[in-house]
Amino acid sequence: MLWGKKIQLGVDLGSDSVKICSLESNGSSCSVSLHPLLEQRSSREEGLEGTELAQRLQLLCGELKSKGKSKVHLALHAPTTASGYLELPKLSAEKLQVAIPSAVAREIPHSLQEVNLFPVSVPALGDGNNQGIFFLSLPKSVQEAQIQAFTQAGFEVSSGEPGLLACLRGITRNLRLAPEEVTAVVHSGFQRTSVMLVKGTHPYFCREFRMAGSDFTYAFQMGDQVEWAEAEERKRQYHVAEKDFKVESFVQRWLTDVQRSLSYASQKNNLLVPQRIIFSGGTALWKGMPERLSEFLDLPVTLHQWDGLKLSSSTGPSEIALYDEAIGLVCRA
Repeated sequence: MLWGKKIQLGVDLGSDSVKICSLESNGSSCSVSLHPLLEQRSSREEGLEGTELAQRLQLLCGELKSKGKSKVHLALHAPTTASGYLELPKLSAEKLQVAIPSAVAREIPHSLQEVNLFPVSVPALGDGNNQGIFFLSLPKSVQEAQIQAFTQAGFEVSSGEPGLLACLRGITRNLRLAPEEVTAVVHSGFQRTSVMLVKGTHPYFCREFRMAGSDFTYAFQMGDQVEWAEAEERKRQYHVAEKDFKVESFVQRWLTDVQRSLSYASQKNNLLVPQRIIFSGGTALWKGMPERLSEFLDLPVTLHQWDGLKLSSSTGPSEIALYDEAIGLVCRA
């Protein structure tokens, strides 16, 4: 029985929920589950930290143990993620281990002693004789705290990586992207939106900003003076094309931030001009939002769908776009 084996789980700890994916042994289907952190939320600022978070994770671990203990790959999130693209001379793997941190140190606002680097080798955008490097950095304190929280809760943690890298790996393996095509991936969840640019399947740019689904719910909560749960329900029923005044200013701010991210990327490198947008995350499921994004950017927008991956079971919402980061964690060679 599959659950009786030591299988690997992709676990995405977000601001509002824990999303979990288990890839089935045949690799063509998966089971997913969503576990809210709070039984009842009253505002976008509420969250769990410290002892309360540890207790929630312990309960979650107990629920999962009934299906067999599993190794866990964690999606790591931090409010101070830094990223960038570098071009270095082609060097041996040993020399790159020295050259990459040295080059990154000039690009990030933090000391190298305070962060862990996640470099990805990519084809150089400019001189083909160079080596391209895309990198993400996370504060060591954040990574250590998240891994420790899961370990103390009883999970067997195998690895941790930035959730954005996991998301990109899943999407680029799932979709057929032409080698020379530049695609923007917009991933918008509960609290943050990430705008990433890939050429073919290789990442070259990432920018995050703190505005996403919770802000749109907040607009309904304040505009209609209702409880959070009621505001969430009104958001789900609302179509963005209505342009209601209490919500529209939030939508416009979000659209403008996406546009600014893409403009900034093209200013840094004129080869990073996207031909289309892949839209991912919970905000992508909001009625009319893909169409509004396409209209605003004058680019085709496609909601990410896992055409080659089927759900064998789902505990929680079954919209598979919600689980992109968790799925990406187990989409490994």
